[in-house]
Amino acid sequence: MLQRTHSPEETKALARQWIAAHPTIKLWFLKGDLGAGKTCFVKGIATFFGSPENQVKSPTFSFIEVHDNWVHVDLYRLQEEDVFLNQELEEHLQAGRTLFIEWPQRLLSWQNRPHAEIQFTHQGETERELKLTLLS
Repeated sequence: MLQRTHSPEETKALARQWIAAHPTIKLWFLKGDLGAGKTCFVKGIATFFGSPENQVKSPTFSFIEVHDNWVHVDLYRLQEEDVFLNQELEEHLQAGRTLFIEWPQRLLSWQNRPHAEIQFTHQGETERELKLTLLS
């Protein structure tokens, strides 16, 4: 599924729409260059789950930001796969939380798990193209 958004508000609305349309997916991979709209998308996710948008910060240095029933993960600074990080993510999945992982390509051992993948592409200053692929 390919969608184009023209503003941060549209990107957030699309996040809510896609999460609502796929409630059973617990693992979401968010891929794209820096500034492509991944964290903006996560702000839309936050409001879908009832969290304040302003509490969403990209956890670039801590890697994981845990909310009530969802987890925001940013692996941009991860140098190599970490057994403890993998274990913590697994525990969140087992607890029923939904994981939204930026830079998921850094988790090689997770690539074959069923997940939704969203590729973010710049199309202008505020315009983004988002491609949703469901992988089982």
